[in-house]
Amino acid sequence: MSPLARRLIAVVTLVLAVALIAVLTLRAFGIPIAIGPLASATPLPAPSATPERSASPDLEDALAALEADVADLRDLPRASIGPAEFVSRAELERRLADQFAKDYPADEVAADNALLQGLGLLTADQDVAALQLKLLSGQVLGYYDDVTQSMVIVSDAGLTPEAQVTYAHEYTHALQDAAFGIDSMELDAESDDDGAFARLGLVEGDATTAMVLWAIDHLEAADLLEISQTPLPDTTGVPDWMLRQLEFPYVAGTDFVAQLYARGGFAAVDEAWADPPVSTEQVLHFRAYVDDELPVAVPEMDPDVRALGVDIVEDTTLGEAMIAIWLAHLGLDRAEADTAAAGWGGDRVTALVSPDGEVAVVLRVAWDTPVDADEFEAAYADALETLQLFGHLNRISDTEIVVTQASTQALAEALVGGPL
Repeated sequence: MSPLARRLIAVVTLVLAVALIAVLTLRAFGIPIAIGPLASATPLPAPSATPERSASPDLEDALAALEADVADLRDLPRASIGPAEFVSRAELERRLADQFAKDYPADEVAADNALLQGLGLLTADQDVAALQLKLLSGQVLGYYDDVTQSMVIVSDAGLTPEAQVTYAHEYTHALQDAAFGIDSMELDAESDDDGAFARLGLVEGDATTAMVLWAIDHLEAADLLEISQTPLPDTTGVPDWMLRQLEFPYVAGTDFVAQLYARGGFAAVDEAWADPPVSTEQVLHFRAYVDDELPVAVPEMDPDVRALGVDIVEDTTLGEAMIAIWLAHLGLDRAEADTAAAGWGGDRVTALVSPDGEVAVVLRVAWDTPVDADEFEAAYADALETLQLFGHLNRISDTEIVVTQASTQALAEALVGGPL
């Protein structure tokens, strides 16, 4: 995920539908899901026939009431933000395209493409920026800009139930920003994509939890059903792994925050902002967070590799979550991929490019135990059967593995040090 995509603090159609279907399912089984006394519902105006882009008195009052309810629920001081903008889907697409052009420079796009092509997640004719722009343009329902402290809601019908829930989510981000500073999470940090992804899980998990609790207390079952049945946007041509990557901070992040909440309500979530998860392993396995299980430091690639005629264009961490997503994309059953990625201890992935445009990655992973390394080795052997690249696994110790993948056999052999 590009730093720009991580910085888009948004709510997306996919996750909104999943979250509210879960609410409806729990209610259908008679499970009490209101956690503690929440603020009483505040009446909101009915949707208008046309988008409300101006700050009408009725809309201002409704949003102010919603903000008060969310601030009380989240138990944080009110955040001062400018008037929310209600825009069409077409306008969102235009704004995102402008933002991508401005904040995702060509050299970063090329480096990300090389990394993703070397992993086998993209083909040579696919472009990560174009795919992410298509995905986000269709999925995003609203976003909070922590640079301008402003809110954008995508709605062609005013303050619908969907727009209300979206606003609850995004106003939680405004509360987070005012109280803790979203920039303190370093969501666009370089050289540690996994750590940034984990911190995004806290940010989005917190906002999704608040959104769901607000919806439980303020919307009728018919409203929730309507939202949960929102048609999903067309994602034709977008790889499945990109959808799973988009989903992770909301779904796994909400599971992580739920366990914090169970321990001490939102006060425990507040404490996590001062001590955020450092890896997706900690987000996926709460015990690793509680026990402060830190990633093993894995050395960066020796710059002497340039003697082979390649340039290092990216060097970062992949992490447990992305290793599982990667293995599933290579053809493994999702459960098998998750098992193979579990027991992750730390990693370093390096993307390399030759003057002729050949790409390669070298992934060095430290596993917690030899058994964990065995499971990954067996899973990767299965993945090699369908890999459209030249791949090689080298077991350098009981718990350390180096995977090399390249677009040509000659480059793979040069990096491995001998014939494959």
